[in-house]
Parts: sequence; structure tokens; C-alpha cells
Amino acid sequence: MNLRRYCLIILVCICAFTPLVVYGQTLTILNEQLKPIEAATVSNETGELWVTDATGVVNLNLDAEQQLTIQHVNYLSKSIRWKPGQSAQVVLEANVKSLDEVVVEGFTDNEKLSKMAGSVAKLEPKDLNRFDNFSLVSSVNTIPGVQFEERAGASYRVSIRGSSIRSPFGVRNVKVYWNGIPFTEPGGNTFLNLLDMANMSDVEIIKGPSSSAYGAGNGGVIKLKSTNLAQLSNATMVGVTGGSYGNFRSNVSSNWLGEKTSITGKYAFQNSDGYRDHNQMQRHTAELDLIHFANNEKTYTASMLYSDIFYEIPGGLNPTQLADNRRQARPGSEAYNASIDHQYFIVKVGQEYEFSSSFRSDVNAYFYTRNFENPFNLDYKRDKEHSYGFRAQLENDFQLLGRTSSATYGNEFQLANLDGKNFGNVAGVADTIRFHDKLSNEISFWFADVKLNLTEDIKLTMGASLNHIVYRINRVEDEISQMPGKVTKEFKRVFSPRVAISKSWGEHFSTHFSVSKGFSPPTTTEIRTNEGTINSGLEPEVGTNYELNLRGSTVNSRLSYDVAFFMFNLNESITTETDGNGVVLFRNSGQIDQKGVEATLQWNWLANSTGSFETLNSRLALTHHDFEFKNFIDGGDDLSGNALTGTAPNVVSFMTDFSLRSGLYANFTFQYSDEIPLNDENTVYSEAYQVFHTRMGYIKGTPKIDYEFFAGVNNLFNEEYSLGNDLNAFGQRYFQPAPERSFYIGLNLKFKH
Repeated sequence: MNLRRYCLIILVCICAFTPLVVYGQTLTILNEQLKPIEAATVSNETGELWVTDATGVVNLNLDAEQQLTIQHVNYLSKSIRWKPGQSAQVVLEANVKSLDEVVVEGFTDNEKLSKMAGSVAKLEPKDLNRFDNFSLVSSVNTIPGVQFEERAGASYRVSIRGSSIRSPFGVRNVKVYWNGIPFTEPGGNTFLNLLDMANMSDVEIIKGPSSSAYGAGNGGVIKLKSTNLAQLSNATMVGVTGGSYGNFRSNVSSNWLGEKTSITGKYAFQNSDGYRDHNQMQRHTAELDLIHFANNEKTYTASMLYSDIFYEIPGGLNPTQLADNRRQARPGSEAYNASIDHQYFIVKVGQEYEFSSSFRSDVNAYFYTRNFENPFNLDYKRDKEHSYGFRAQLENDFQLLGRTSSATYGNEFQLANLDGKNFGNVAGVADTIRFHDKLSNEISFWFADVKLNLTEDIKLTMGASLNHIVYRINRVEDEISQMPGKVTKEFKRVFSPRVAISKSWGEHFSTHFSVSKGFSPPTTTEIRTNEGTINSGLEPEVGTNYELNLRGSTVNSRLSYDVAFFMFNLNESITTETDGNGVVLFRNSGQIDQKGVEATLQWNWLANSTGSFETLNSRLALTHHDFEFKNFIDGGDDLSGNALTGTAPNVVSFMTDFSLRSGLYANFTFQYSDEIPLNDENTVYSEAYQVFHTRMGYIKGTPKIDYEFFAGVNNLFNEEYSLGNDLNAFGQRYFQPAPERSFYIGLNLKFKH
């Protein structure tokens, strides 16, 4: 039985035999951290009013189904359908008016951005839904310092402060978590294209080294959550979107809420013909999520995800090919069926346990299995991988100097066994085997983080991790050099500390300074390259980051800002080169000096809803990066002082959104990027570009159904540009053109039950 059929049977069986709703007699109101909200009001259509107690509970004795409205001054109001005898838990979303009020998890625990040292950005559902819902690309690119690159449909790279220089394809040098577990595999690679937008409702990004809490990765950390607790309700949602270039997406999800249990099932399908030749994509995802509140101390969670994606790879173009026909595929890509066929199934379980008001634990464990097939112009790869792991942390509050401080400590472990075969490629069909490896990749680290409230307005944070990484490669067959054998690459244990201090200067301004040491080992893809080499001499990148953050808002919170100044010194940097056959190879290449400024400013034009306007907001995101090589010798050429490959010096995003009381809304987004050096010699650059996106829609609700119609245009002024070029490409095949002007239209329905 193949992986597709096996995983779908498991999901269907669990959905069929899991109890859906648990009934009781009370309504409990919680915040997004699942803490009770006191003094929230609950009212019905006849004007009756109830108020939650200190535990967030109200007792309702209603004899007929009716609409209830839940309100609190610090939270967005929420309406639910209530049935006699029903009990449930409802989560309210914080009413955030300024950037510094946003609550983020950051390094180890939840707190407002105004109290956290380091650069952390958060995208909530309203941010993710500003665009076409086909991918994360446009949403993430509104964050300063972050570039979500799409070289072709479903072929992603993520660059956080220049981290993609060592990533010719895929996501590397960035650690990704999904629902509290590592989504980055132990070999260092992350397959973000396995996830549909339905599998990501919240995105949080930590920029810069985060090794003190999350292990390897100098670029930063991306945390994804598939369920936004504040949006859970007894409802079924159906959505469909269609657009240019054969883009089509449909999704359905259903949630059941009971007194102690929430169960959510999701399915999404996406298809695209692609802007370029040979770039068709198709993906199916199915997800099941469970939250069970056993009692006031214990919460259990579980998630299962199955993803099946196929996409074609058009490849890079040289300048002549680009000028002749920017939509063509690289010669040979169609003949060799350059593509990826990938199936993935993961199961995750977790428990949060509050031993007391000052002592808590959070433990998550997972298992995944995947099949990966990749015919390419130069070869044909087949991988099968199984992996398991866990992340466990304890949090303890304690008294120091008469104030409450906290400590967090824990362990993360991952082990993966991969069976990888590399064949010749004859007309898109696997030919004779070239080499066959069996890999065992293991990552583990201990981490600790202590937050000391020294005074009412000064907080000192100290964190560190101790990391151990080992790759074991057993070359079972070797038809290239006839040298089968075993190679073990065990990296020296790395101690990664972080120290930060925060100071509040009144209610509306805070400063933060931090120093952190990061490291990033080479991935197994960089050590074990496609032409058969095992590059065991490749060493980890290491660096130290110095950062100053300024955050604040005006007295009325109409204007807020978040500014970061940083300096990152990277040693043993890993860069790419391409051999005469077009195979990408990797090397340690001296030092990189990275200095930059990143700023976000937000305007709330309306103090309160007025006239026909419900909201009117603008946001400006500015990035200035001064990155250059230092002590970098390449083939006898001194490239020191050259600009870092693949990074734009200046990037600007400007967004304005408004919504009317009638239900009409509009989102406008402008994005600008400087020219980008495409090779280490700085002799080839991509052109600067500016693009404009817009989305407009209409939302209306009734007691039984909510509906939304929307339509939009991407790249309104038909700019010719690229969202991700190939770096140091052989034969000048640098260019991966992005789509021209495109349109989309969609419908979302929410049935309440």
C-alpha cells in the first residue's frame, strides 16, 4: 500500500471514530494564551447580560437557540450561536491598536513586543488574507529584513537578512516550526511548499541568530500555527479562488467546539498551469487538529497532516533566453521532466501541564514519513525518509528582589533515517544507479532562558544552548568512483549564548539591546552533493549579532513604530559555486559583515470608527542592508568588499487598508526592491523593480452564514521582474522571471452550526 492511500485511510478512520462535541452547562471565555478573561460581558438578543468571573466562566440557562455577543474592552467582540444545554470554551482575539501591543512567543514565552529584546514580527489571519491566498510570498514580503522568494511556482527560498546565499533551492539556514514541533528536518532542509495556506493561520518570524533557544540557524526562526484559537467556532468554512495562469484553489474546513474539546478537519486543493512553460503544480493537503482541555491544569493537543505535491521545474534562463521569451523553460527541463513529486505524512501530539501557578511544562513529540522523487536535467533522485523527535520545556516563575522573574529550560531532539538513491536520467526516466546512500541524521540541544525583572522598568534576559549534531552517511553503492564506504560527520559541540537588556521609558517607549552568538552547520544536501561528492570538510558558519531595538507609540496609539539596528559578523560563511556540468557545490568562504536598519511604522488614521468607515490603517516597512564579503578569496581573486550576493540594499513596502460598515473593504500594497548582485564578483545584477497589488471585497454575515466575495490584481502595472534568481549560476542562467499582471476572484462561505 503506497503512502498516499495509507495516510488518507488513517485520517478518515480517526475523523469517523473521534467524538465531536462534549456538552455541558457553562461558557468559558479565554484569551489566545488560554488564560481566563475576567469581566467579559455576554449578552443575548433580548438584552439579558452575564459577566464572567475570575475563572472566565458564566453559567447560562437558556431554553432556546439564540445569538450571543461576547465583549471586553481589551478584546474584539465575538458572536456565537448558542444551543440549550450546550457548554463551550471561546477564545477572544486581543484588540491590538499599535505594534508594541502585539503579543509574540519570541524566544521562549508569550509577552508583548514592547517588552521583548530582539527582532520579532507576527502575521495574523488579517495579514495573510490581504492577498490572493495562493501562497505566503506576498504576505511575508511585507516584513522588513525578510524576503520570501519564489523562483518558479511552488519553488521557494526564504532569505532573512541575507541567509539565502547558500540556498540554490529550498529553505536553509532558517529553522521552521509547525504547531510547536520542528518542521525543518534534521538534515537542515525545510519543505515549506508542502503546506497550504489552510495549514498556516499565524506566522511569527524571529530575525537573526536564535540558537540560544532554537538550535542551528543564523538566519532566524519561523513559527507556523495551523489554527488560530480566536477563530474557532462551531462552523464549516468553504472557499474557492480562481485566477490567471490556471491558478485554482479550493478549501473546506469544519470545526466542532464542546465544553472541553475542539476538533478541526481541513482539506485543500491547489492547481496552477504556471506562468512559464513546464511549471504546472498540483497539491492536496488534509489536516486534523484536536485540542482537549482535560482540566484547569492539563491541555492535550494533536495534529495530523498529509500533503501530496507535484510541480515542474522550468529552470533558470540566461540573458539571451530571457530577452527572447521570458516564459520559456530552460532547454532540457521538459525533455528530462525536471520536476518534484513529494508525499509527506506527520503526526504530532502535545501536552501543556500547569503544575502550579508558577510551574508549567510544554511537551510536543512527532513522527513523519515522506517519499521524494526528483528527476532533473542532470540526474534523478529518489529519497525515502522517516523521522521522529520531540521538544520539551519547563517554565518556572520565582521571586527575586521582590519581583516575579522566570526561567525556561528544556531539550529538543530529532533523528531521521534517509534512504537516498541517485540515478542517471534518460528522457525523464530513472536509468542506472549512480550512487546509493543510507543516512542517519541526529540533532539534539539543551537550552535555558532566564528573565530577571531587576526593577519596574528594566529586565535582563540570559539564554544559552548546547548543541550536538552528527550526520552518518553509508554509501552502499558507488558506480561513479567505485568507492563505497561510511563517513561520519560529527560537529563539535557548540555553546550559543544570548544576553539582552530591556528598558521601558514610560508607557509608550522602550529600548532593547542584545548580543547573541549563532551557528549554522552545513545541511546534508550541502555535504552530499548531486554529482556524488561527500564534502566532509565543510564546517559550520558561526557569527555574533549585536542589536538595538526601539519600540513605541504616541499617547493615543495612532502612530506606532518598531526599529532595529543590527551588526552581524559571520565567519566561515558557506557560499555556492557551480561546476561545468551545472552542479551546485558549496565552500567555506571567509567572513561576511552585515550591518542594517529595519523599521516598521503603522498609522491608525481613525481614533474610533466614524461615519461609514470601520477602519483605515497604513503601514510602512523599510529595509536598509549594507552586507559585504570580508577576507574572501575565490580562485586567487580577492572579492573582499564586494556586496553580498542575492541581497538588495534597500527594500520598501507600503500598505493601506480600509473597511466600511457596509462590509466593503480594500487592501493596497506597494513593494520596491533595489537591484541585486547575482554573482560574487558583482558583475551581474537583477534590475530594481516596483510592484503594486490590490484586493477588494465584500463581507456580510447573518446568524446562520457569513460570506465574502473578493477579487484582486497582482502586479497591476505589469512590471517585468523576478522574485528569486539563481546565484552564481553556470552559463549565466541567473534569471527566474516572475508572473506579469494577473487577476483572481474568490468566494468564502462560513456555515454556523
